[in-house]
Amino acid sequence: MNDDAFINNKAERMLLIIGGILFLGLVVLPQYWVKKVFTDFQGERDDFPGTGGQFVEHFIESFSIKNASVQLSDSVNHFDPESRAIALTPEYFNGKSLTALAVAAHEVGHLIQAEQDNVWLRLRTRLVMMSLRLDKIGVVALILMPFGTILTRSPFVMLLLTGFGLSGMLMRVLVHFITLPMELDASFGKALPLLKAGLYINEEDEPKVRRILWAAALTYLASALSSLLNLANWLRILRR
Repeated sequence: MNDDAFINNKAERMLLIIGGILFLGLVVLPQYWVKKVFTDFQGERDDFPGTGGQFVEHFIESFSIKNASVQLSDSVNHFDPESRAIALTPEYFNGKSLTALAVAAHEVGHLIQAEQDNVWLRLRTRLVMMSLRLDKIGVVALILMPFGTILTRSPFVMLLLTGFGLSGMLMRVLVHFITLPMELDASFGKALPLLKAGLYINEEDEPKVRRILWAAALTYLASALSSLLNLANWLRILRR
Protein backbone atom coordinates (compact mmCIF):
# COMPACT_ATOMS: atom_id res chain seq x y z
CA MET A 1 0.00 0.00 0.00
CA ASN A 2 1.45 3.33 -1.03
CA ASP A 3 1.43 6.45 1.14
CA ASP A 4 -1.50 8.08 -0.73
CA ALA A 5 -3.72 4.99 -0.29
CA PHE A 6 -2.80 4.78 3.40
CA ILE A 7 -3.69 8.44 3.92
CA ASN A 8 -7.00 8.02 2.08
CA ASN A 9 -7.95 4.96 4.16
CA LYS A 10 -7.03 6.79 7.35
CA ALA A 11 -9.11 9.79 6.29
CA GLU A 12 -12.12 7.53 5.55
CA ARG A 13 -11.80 5.87 8.96
CA MET A 14 -11.69 9.27 10.62
CA LEU A 15 -14.80 10.35 8.69
CA LEU A 16 -16.61 7.19 9.81
CA ILE A 17 -15.65 7.82 13.44
CA ILE A 18 -16.75 11.47 13.22
CA GLY A 19 -20.00 10.37 11.53
CA GLY A 20 -20.65 7.88 14.34
CA ILE A 21 -20.05 10.53 16.99
CA LEU A 22 -22.34 12.97 15.17
CA PHE A 23 -25.04 10.33 14.89
CA LEU A 24 -24.79 9.59 18.61
CA GLY A 25 -24.71 13.24 19.64
CA LEU A 26 -27.32 14.63 17.23
CA VAL A 27 -29.77 11.74 16.86
CA VAL A 28 -29.54 9.28 19.76
CA LEU A 29 -29.07 11.76 22.63
CA PRO A 30 -32.03 14.03 21.70
CA GLN A 31 -34.27 10.97 21.48
CA TYR A 32 -33.04 9.82 24.90
CA TRP A 33 -33.63 13.30 26.40
CA VAL A 34 -37.19 13.51 25.01
CA LYS A 35 -38.03 10.06 26.39
CA LYS A 36 -36.50 10.91 29.78
CA VAL A 37 -38.45 14.18 30.11
CA PHE A 38 -41.73 12.46 29.29
CA THR A 39 -40.98 9.69 31.79
CA ASP A 40 -39.93 12.08 34.59
CA PHE A 41 -43.41 13.64 34.73
CA GLN A 42 -45.45 10.54 33.93
CA GLY A 43 -46.74 10.09 37.50
CA GLU A 44 -50.51 10.30 37.96
CA ARG A 45 -51.86 13.49 39.55
CA ASP A 46 -54.92 13.27 41.78
CA ASP A 47 -55.43 17.04 41.55
CA PHE A 48 -56.05 16.93 37.78
CA PRO A 49 -59.78 16.94 36.91
CA GLY A 50 -59.42 14.74 33.84
CA THR A 51 -57.22 12.75 31.48
CA GLY A 52 -55.35 13.99 28.42
CA GLY A 53 -58.16 12.77 26.18
CA GLN A 54 -60.78 14.52 28.31
CA PHE A 55 -58.76 17.74 28.17
CA VAL A 56 -58.92 17.65 24.35
CA GLU A 57 -62.65 16.87 24.40
CA HIS A 58 -63.23 19.75 26.82
CA PHE A 59 -61.32 22.16 24.59
CA ILE A 60 -63.23 21.10 21.46
CA GLU A 61 -66.59 21.47 23.22
CA SER A 62 -65.73 24.75 25.00
CA PHE A 63 -64.66 26.50 21.81
CA SER A 64 -67.23 24.76 19.58
CA ILE A 65 -64.54 23.51 17.18
CA LYS A 66 -66.26 21.95 14.18
CA ASN A 67 -65.34 18.56 12.67
CA ALA A 68 -62.60 17.89 15.24
CA SER A 69 -62.14 14.78 17.37
CA VAL A 70 -59.76 12.95 19.69
CA GLN A 71 -58.99 9.25 19.39
CA LEU A 72 -56.64 6.56 20.61
CA SER A 73 -53.43 5.93 18.70
CA ASP A 74 -51.51 2.66 18.54
CA SER A 75 -48.24 4.32 17.59
CA VAL A 76 -47.54 8.05 18.09
CA ASN A 77 -49.24 11.20 19.33
CA HIS A 78 -50.14 13.43 16.40
CA PHE A 79 -52.65 15.76 14.78
CA ASP A 80 -54.01 14.92 11.34
CA PRO A 81 -54.90 18.19 9.55
CA GLU A 82 -57.00 16.37 6.94
CA SER A 83 -59.31 14.51 9.34
CA ARG A 84 -58.80 17.17 12.06
CA ALA A 85 -58.30 14.35 14.55
CA ILE A 86 -55.96 14.41 17.54
CA ALA A 87 -54.55 10.95 18.23
CA LEU A 88 -53.06 10.15 21.64
CA THR A 89 -51.41 6.93 22.77
CA PRO A 90 -53.12 5.15 25.71
CA GLU A 91 -50.80 6.55 28.41
CA TYR A 92 -51.66 10.09 27.34
CA PHE A 93 -55.28 9.54 26.30
CA ASN A 94 -56.13 7.84 29.62
CA GLY A 95 -53.40 9.38 31.79
CA LYS A 96 -53.78 12.14 34.39
CA SER A 97 -50.09 13.02 34.52
CA LEU A 98 -48.38 16.32 33.78
CA THR A 99 -46.90 14.73 30.65
CA ALA A 100 -50.34 13.59 29.46
CA LEU A 101 -51.78 17.08 29.95
CA ALA A 102 -48.87 18.87 28.25
CA VAL A 103 -48.71 16.47 25.29
CA ALA A 104 -52.48 16.73 24.82
CA ALA A 105 -52.21 20.53 24.95
CA HIS A 106 -49.39 20.43 22.38
CA GLU A 107 -51.61 18.49 19.95
CA VAL A 108 -54.46 20.91 20.67
CA GLY A 109 -51.95 23.60 19.65
CA HIS A 110 -51.85 22.03 16.19
CA LEU A 111 -55.66 22.05 16.06
CA ILE A 112 -55.58 25.77 16.89
CA GLN A 113 -53.05 26.23 14.08
CA ALA A 114 -55.47 24.54 11.69
CA GLU A 115 -58.28 26.81 12.87
CA GLN A 116 -56.08 29.86 12.27
CA ASP A 117 -54.78 28.58 8.91
CA ASN A 118 -51.24 28.74 10.29
CA VAL A 119 -48.63 29.26 7.56
CA TRP A 120 -46.22 26.65 8.98
CA LEU A 121 -48.89 23.95 9.22
CA ARG A 122 -50.18 24.77 5.74
CA LEU A 123 -46.68 24.71 4.25
CA ARG A 124 -45.74 21.45 5.95
CA THR A 125 -48.95 19.74 4.80
CA ARG A 126 -48.19 20.66 1.19
CA LEU A 127 -44.56 19.60 1.46
CA VAL A 128 -45.54 16.23 2.95
CA MET A 129 -47.76 15.53 -0.05
CA MET A 130 -44.92 16.50 -2.41
CA SER A 131 -42.49 14.36 -0.42
CA LEU A 132 -44.68 11.26 -0.78
CA ARG A 133 -44.75 11.69 -4.57
CA LEU A 134 -41.02 12.37 -4.81
CA ASP A 135 -40.25 9.34 -2.64
CA LYS A 136 -41.91 7.06 -5.18
CA ILE A 137 -40.08 8.72 -8.08
CA GLY A 138 -36.80 8.60 -6.14
CA VAL A 139 -37.01 4.88 -5.44
CA VAL A 140 -37.62 4.12 -9.13
CA ALA A 141 -34.78 6.44 -10.17
CA LEU A 142 -32.29 4.80 -7.78
CA ILE A 143 -33.27 1.35 -9.10
CA LEU A 144 -32.89 2.46 -12.73
CA MET A 145 -29.66 4.42 -12.20
CA PRO A 146 -27.17 1.52 -12.72
CA PHE A 147 -29.03 0.25 -15.81
CA GLY A 148 -29.49 3.72 -17.28
CA THR A 149 -25.82 4.53 -16.79
CA ILE A 150 -24.65 1.28 -18.41
CA LEU A 151 -27.06 1.46 -21.36
CA THR A 152 -26.64 5.13 -22.23
CA ARG A 153 -23.12 5.78 -20.92
CA SER A 154 -24.29 9.35 -20.57
CA PRO A 155 -23.15 11.50 -17.61
CA PHE A 156 -26.28 13.61 -18.10
CA VAL A 157 -28.59 10.58 -17.66
CA MET A 158 -26.68 9.53 -14.54
CA LEU A 159 -26.88 13.06 -13.15
CA LEU A 160 -30.61 13.25 -13.93
CA LEU A 161 -31.40 9.90 -12.29
CA THR A 162 -29.25 10.83 -9.28
CA GLY A 163 -31.15 14.09 -8.91
CA PHE A 164 -34.50 12.28 -8.99
CA GLY A 165 -33.15 9.67 -6.58
CA LEU A 166 -32.05 12.23 -4.03
CA SER A 167 -35.07 14.53 -4.45
CA GLY A 168 -37.19 12.50 -2.03
CA MET A 169 -34.45 12.61 0.62
CA LEU A 170 -33.99 16.35 0.13
CA MET A 171 -37.71 16.92 0.50
CA ARG A 172 -37.84 14.84 3.70
CA VAL A 173 -35.04 16.93 5.19
CA LEU A 174 -36.92 20.11 4.24
CA VAL A 175 -40.18 18.77 5.73
CA HIS A 176 -38.47 17.95 9.02
CA PHE A 177 -36.88 21.38 9.33
CA ILE A 178 -40.12 23.15 8.40
CA THR A 179 -41.73 21.07 11.15
CA LEU A 180 -39.52 22.57 13.88
CA PRO A 181 -40.94 26.15 13.91
CA MET A 182 -44.44 24.67 13.57
CA GLU A 183 -43.85 22.46 16.63
CA LEU A 184 -42.39 25.32 18.68
CA ASP A 185 -45.40 27.48 17.86
CA ALA A 186 -47.76 24.65 18.89
CA SER A 187 -45.94 24.31 22.22
CA PHE A 188 -45.24 27.90 23.23
CA GLY A 189 -47.46 29.98 20.99
CA LYS A 190 -50.59 27.91 21.57
CA ALA A 191 -50.39 25.16 24.24
CA LEU A 192 -48.65 27.04 27.08
CA PRO A 193 -50.86 30.18 26.89
CA LEU A 194 -53.92 27.90 26.79
CA LEU A 195 -52.82 25.97 29.89
CA LYS A 196 -52.02 29.18 31.80
CA ALA A 197 -55.17 31.05 30.76
CA GLY A 198 -57.39 28.12 31.72
CA LEU A 199 -55.58 27.67 35.06
CA TYR A 200 -54.85 24.04 34.18
CA ILE A 201 -51.37 24.37 35.71
CA ASN A 202 -50.01 26.26 38.70
CA GLU A 203 -46.79 28.29 38.99
CA GLU A 204 -44.92 25.32 40.44
CA ASP A 205 -45.86 23.14 37.44
CA GLU A 206 -45.05 25.72 34.76
CA PRO A 207 -41.25 25.04 34.53
CA LYS A 208 -41.98 21.31 34.27
CA VAL A 209 -44.59 21.87 31.59
CA ARG A 210 -42.13 24.02 29.65
CA ARG A 211 -39.64 21.12 29.63
CA ILE A 212 -42.31 18.72 28.42
CA LEU A 213 -43.42 21.14 25.71
CA TRP A 214 -39.81 21.56 24.59
CA ALA A 215 -39.54 17.78 24.39
CA ALA A 216 -42.81 17.55 22.45
CA ALA A 217 -41.60 20.22 20.01
CA LEU A 218 -38.20 18.58 19.51
CA THR A 219 -39.58 15.08 18.87
CA TYR A 220 -39.03 15.59 15.14
CA LEU A 221 -35.56 17.10 15.50
CA ALA A 222 -33.84 13.71 15.73
CA SER A 223 -35.69 12.61 12.58
CA ALA A 224 -34.54 15.77 10.79
CA LEU A 225 -30.92 15.23 11.73
CA SER A 226 -31.12 11.53 10.88
CA SER A 227 -32.50 12.37 7.43
CA LEU A 228 -29.73 14.93 6.94
CA LEU A 229 -27.02 12.42 7.89
CA ASN A 230 -28.60 9.81 5.61
CA LEU A 231 -28.54 12.28 2.71
CA ALA A 232 -24.90 13.16 3.43
CA ASN A 233 -24.03 9.45 3.45
CA TRP A 234 -25.67 8.95 0.05
CA LEU A 235 -23.79 11.95 -1.37
CA ARG A 236 -20.55 10.50 -0.05
CA ILE A 237 -21.28 7.15 -1.72
CA LEU A 238 -22.22 8.73 -5.05
CA ARG A 239 -19.04 10.80 -5.12
CA ARG A 240 -16.97 7.62 -5.30
